[in-house]
Amino acid sequence: MNEPGVRVVATLAVRVPLGATGSLADGAVCVVERIEAVNAVSNPSVRQVSPGLNATTVELQASIALERDNVGADDALERNDAGADDALARRELEAGVGVEAVEDVETFEPDAATVAEIG
Repeated sequence: MNEPGVRVVATLAVRVPLGATGSLADGAVCVVERIEAVNAVSNPSVRQVSPGLNATTVELQASIALERDNVGADDALERNDAGADDALARRELEAGVGVEAVEDVETFEPDAATVAEIG
């Protein structure tokens, strides 16, 4: 039986080639989706844009689903250790071509109830 994947919210700096089709957000999502461990990218949000000579660097925040098999299964993951999931997801994202930096990674459960702040 397949293990459910790791889901994270990540903020990362991605190089988007100048000839990329679509918006900068689309280009950044395309770069992230090319990473072998990435299964899906949703809710992309561009935080900052830094134009360059051959590419534009985009700071992107997005929900990213990674396949557990590609991220690597070890004892910590089998215990559902969120810290280990964060570290492994960060490592996989940092290894991606076109990813300059991974600023923040936080594991989340998609089925978890949303807590509202009042006040």
